[in-house]
Amino acid sequence: MSPTARPALLMVSMEPPASLEEEFNDWYDTEHFPQRLALPGFVSASRWVCVEGWPRWMALYDLSSLDALASDAYRSVSGAQSTPWSRRLLPRTAGRSRVAAVALDGQARAQHDSHAVSRLLAMSVPLAAGAASAESIVDAVREALAAREDLLQLRGFVEDGETVWIFAAFDSAATSTLAAQIGRPCGCGIRTFNVYVPYRRSSY
Repeated sequence: MSPTARPALLMVSMEPPASLEEEFNDWYDTEHFPQRLALPGFVSASRWVCVEGWPRWMALYDLSSLDALASDAYRSVSGAQSTPWSRRLLPRTAGRSRVAAVALDGQARAQHDSHAVSRLLAMSVPLAAGAASAESIVDAVREALAAREDLLQLRGFVEDGETVWIFAAFDSAATSTLAAQIGRPCGCGIRTFNVYVPYRRSSY
């Protein structure tokens, strides 16, 4: 299967000013999130709150393939075609990032139901020429966490052939030992290491 035909993932992170946080969540919950989920190729989605790392808010979308981000339907509601509410709020956010990545072979399972997840780890490792492969790095992380009884799921993705992203879901809050357990997978440094809890509007 070619990389562009594989299942994919879109991760979007950002943080609004504190004064706009309530409106930001109104926009996400009532307009932006439902709009994205209705697009062709958007399979499932979840929202998360960062408790270790930054920025605070993250949305995770499972895609049938990266083609979902090139469709006319997606373009019609993105960029200059975004809604007035989107165009008003988004420029006021900080730390905005967008990761579009394809699943590694054998890693195409849909994201675990966020209602059953206590913590979600999102980590990235740069891929260097002549160094370990994305598959080897994911396998090293999987092996490092294999003894943990609270590990629900581990998925690996590659962004632009340059970065491997790993998402590990846990059913407990015991994440303080994660960094020490994982160390430097295949001798590679870790660029991103964020821990999230599922978004619950009533809690924030």
